[in-house]
Amino acid sequence: MKLIRTRAAFGILSFLLLSACSNLMPAQAPQYSFEQAHTFGATALAFSADGKTLASGGYQGEILIWRVSPPELVGKLLGHHDSVRAMEYIAQDKMVSAGDDGHIILWDTITLKPLVEVKSGAVTSMAATSDLLITGHRDGWLRSWRLPDLKLMSEVSLQNGILSLAQHGDTTAVATNSGRVEIYNSQLELLRQLQTSGAAAHDLRFSPDGSTLAGGGWFRMLLWDVNSGKYQSVPTEHNGLLTSVDFSPDGKHLVSLGRHTDSAIRVWRRDDLSVERRYQAHQLCGAMIRFSPDGRLMASASDDESVRLYDLTLPYQPQ
Repeated sequence: MKLIRTRAAFGILSFLLLSACSNLMPAQAPQYSFEQAHTFGATALAFSADGKTLASGGYQGEILIWRVSPPELVGKLLGHHDSVRAMEYIAQDKMVSAGDDGHIILWDTITLKPLVEVKSGAVTSMAATSDLLITGHRDGWLRSWRLPDLKLMSEVSLQNGILSLAQHGDTTAVATNSGRVEIYNSQLELLRQLQTSGAAAHDLRFSPDGSTLAGGGWFRMLLWDVNSGKYQSVPTEHNGLLTSVDFSPDGKHLVSLGRHTDSAIRVWRRDDLSVERRYQAHQLCGAMIRFSPDGRLMASASDDESVRLYDLTLPYQPQ
């Protein structure tokens, strides 16, 4: 029995080592890294509308405001009592945040003070326009809130926990932990259900033109043609879950960030789904990656407590 257990442990160790070795492909380092930014891990990111400011949320509930150039910490928002899971700027100086504590807070990012706060169930994701906020909750509730007063407008229970939301215009895409991906209107009425292979989709994101929906799966990128409903499950270089994905603002590229056994970053061409750039892996699991509004930068967050910046205008020089 002891020998069997030893062989099983060796097999698991071998798999992890092979996964780690596969991440040793030439990759470029980040241009800047805020080390030890969030104790126990950085969990969420949001760029301001002009791309000059980056907000990062942490495992312990703090939100840090960074100036991008030159990189510098310029403020801290304290109001959450548990991990921050989602943030969205709704104006240059206004941001909404939410997370595991169920608090939804509208912030003034200049004065660093909360403007409005409501209590709801634990929030896993959100999507916002200038006048409407949609929140997805761990207990399966989908809710809409009027901005800026955070008045509850409508809600519907999806029965299964919500993993991710994405919004384009008046439509919201919702992924649940049961593997469903559905499209809702602004009144939270179900419009249609998209084809899936049963794998849950993480971090849904619409392309800028709204024609494509992307999500992260285990080892694969999940893509939908929104109009036809055509579904693709695309193999990737990642050796685990693609925990976060994003489209570039011009729609020409996708970026993916791994989590389990693979916290590396891959930038893809949207037209042929080939990898164009590889960036070095975080030391621990990846949490989120986002393009800046002008597409010049990317930011990533990780369990290794760091927040990293990547300048896509610089020459690509993998090592």
